[in-house]
Amino acid sequence: MWPGDPPWRYRLAAAIADGHPANVGEVSGTTHAGTHADAPIHIDPAGASIDALPLDAFAGPAMLVDVAGGEGSVDRAEIEAALDAARGEGRESASGPIERLLLRTGCDWSAGFPARFRGLDAGAAAWCAERGLALVGTDAPSVDPLASKTLDAHRVLIGAGVAIVEGLALAGIDPGRYALVAFPLRWVGADASPVRAALRRIEP
Repeated sequence: MWPGDPPWRYRLAAAIADGHPANVGEVSGTTHAGTHADAPIHIDPAGASIDALPLDAFAGPAMLVDVAGGEGSVDRAEIEAALDAARGEGRESASGPIERLLLRTGCDWSAGFPARFRGLDAGAAAWCAERGLALVGTDAPSVDPLASKTLDAHRVLIGAGVAIVEGLALAGIDPGRYALVAFPLRWVGADASPVRAALRRIEP
């Protein structure tokens, strides 16, 4: 989770060991822990909350591309090159329509919250918006760079109606086409929600 956010916690509010007839859990903590989806209200007080987002954005065909190893923010040229690389290696055609884009940036979570990671620059976010993507996902904690105060990528994507999923576990997953399921919880009024994301490879 982001440093300073309230930690995610699970505890038993009632336990069989204490004489209760069933174990009953209680959870608390930030809405932005682990793999999660952002809602427009996260950056816009007048934006939609997570319960108002269409579920079809969070399930369907997705293209996973590898943009690991670069420096600075991911730009549109790097995304296009990654799509070309997938095509050149004999993987599924990257020239067809892409509904959802998953970015494997190589973000390293092994020591906890990463000290550095790659977000999108505004041009890359605009590239995604221009193509009418339903969703952009990343293995990084944010679609924006760590030091960003203006959250340009968030604003461009959300302004275009593109759903955002952050903190995906993409290490070791090959680029290509997949079926994605990453539904947020229906938390009324919430700015974000944890998701249980899963991929299934779509064979050529």
